[in-house]
Amino acid sequence: MVLGYCYHLIMNRYFRWLFTFYILVRTVSFFLINFPIAREVIAAILIGTFAYFCIKNISFAWKLLAIELLLDGAGHFFELHSLLMRTWVLGIFAAVWGWHKIRTRTKIILPQKKILVTLGIFGAFLLWAIVNGFARGNAPHFIIQDAILYLFVLIIFPALEMETNWQPLYDVAIKVFIIGSALFSTLTFALYSTGQLILQDSYYHWFRDVAAGKITDLGLHFFRIVNAEHLLFVPIILVFMYSLMKKTRDKKLWALLMCSLIVVILNFTRIYFLGLAVGAFVLLWNAPWRAWLSVSSLTLIISALIFFSAHGIASRGQSFGLELLGVRVTGITTPQTDMSGVIRMAMLPDIYRHIKARPLLGSGLGTEVTYLDPLTHTNKSRTQFDWGYFEMITELGALGTAAYIALLTLIIYNCPRRDLAAGAIALFVINITTPALFQGFGVLYFVFLATCAQIKISRS
Repeated sequence: MVLGYCYHLIMNRYFRWLFTFYILVRTVSFFLINFPIAREVIAAILIGTFAYFCIKNISFAWKLLAIELLLDGAGHFFELHSLLMRTWVLGIFAAVWGWHKIRTRTKIILPQKKILVTLGIFGAFLLWAIVNGFARGNAPHFIIQDAILYLFVLIIFPALEMETNWQPLYDVAIKVFIIGSALFSTLTFALYSTGQLILQDSYYHWFRDVAAGKITDLGLHFFRIVNAEHLLFVPIILVFMYSLMKKTRDKKLWALLMCSLIVVILNFTRIYFLGLAVGAFVLLWNAPWRAWLSVSSLTLIISALIFFSAHGIASRGQSFGLELLGVRVTGITTPQTDMSGVIRMAMLPDIYRHIKARPLLGSGLGTEVTYLDPLTHTNKSRTQFDWGYFEMITELGALGTAAYIALLTLIIYNCPRRDLAAGAIALFVINITTPALFQGFGVLYFVFLATCAQIKISRS
């Protein structure tokens, strides 16, 4: 089913171009990892080309930007002067778009009034968190990194102007994203589970430092493959589930759902599974319960088959992963049973200390938390807490966090589609242990929801 659908897509020239881009970016980036000058030259060419299209046709440049955000992973594959290509692209687009608005004297399309007011209130708290971070001596590069993620929300302004209609090109790009991610994860998993590659080799370091991912050995040759963009697969799966409730026999949807499930299963982030479960129950609201039960059951069965098959093959038939699944599920309620949970618990005392010291206005962006490493028994510091809401309260304060959550809640409330809203609610669940709400892809998802709501209003 999946192979047949992939063959059908290959016949589409746009799919071939975008899929080639997806593969080439990663392949060239890896093979040039020891040739920084060559990587900078490529980055300069790509950035210069994008700047040219921004000047010539801002609408086409917006489509290129949307494709880059979706298909370029975390944006680390090519850099110029130590700045990510994504940073260059966003900065150039913002400058040219702003200049275009001034030159043509056209008004900026604003979101709905309540969302605009809430965005302004949150903006004030974010500005304070930036200033507070500098005032408290937090590392400037950490402050800037945190600020950029939140500032992704400003993409809503050009999005409201550009996206008056959904572009068929985006449908193709999403399919490339899904199939490419499934292939990327599967290939990486296969290379390590078969022993062709080993941890700490050149590919591992490229995957971690450039592709911004993680490769973790969970035992018996089963590896966890994680990328930042995998967060989007939780809402994507819920959208497919909702669509299949109306078109149960659509083989194309089942094929795309299966590819998406491969990514999430190999990612094996337990909070993703909980988010999917909550999102699936949100889909039940006003939905035919028989169709919901059928699609949910089949999705669960397919997920189980993918996991058991992958673990069985990787372990050479020694295990189907029941013991691993038991440990990970137990870790939800008793996090001391696995190392990531132990580290997460070890950070809580210092997190509570920060929150207690400045509960309302926070300690500013870039705040670091110190904990005792369970392996080395030495103190370590990090800015990623692995506690989403606690990190928000620590940096933004309770008031800033409330303003941000109010903004996202308003966006969900105005969302015209239940499946998209279910994905957003799932991100709220995932944010318990993962920064889903203030990670770049999470913020972009809410921008997408706000844009959909605006399009719906403009047409009514």
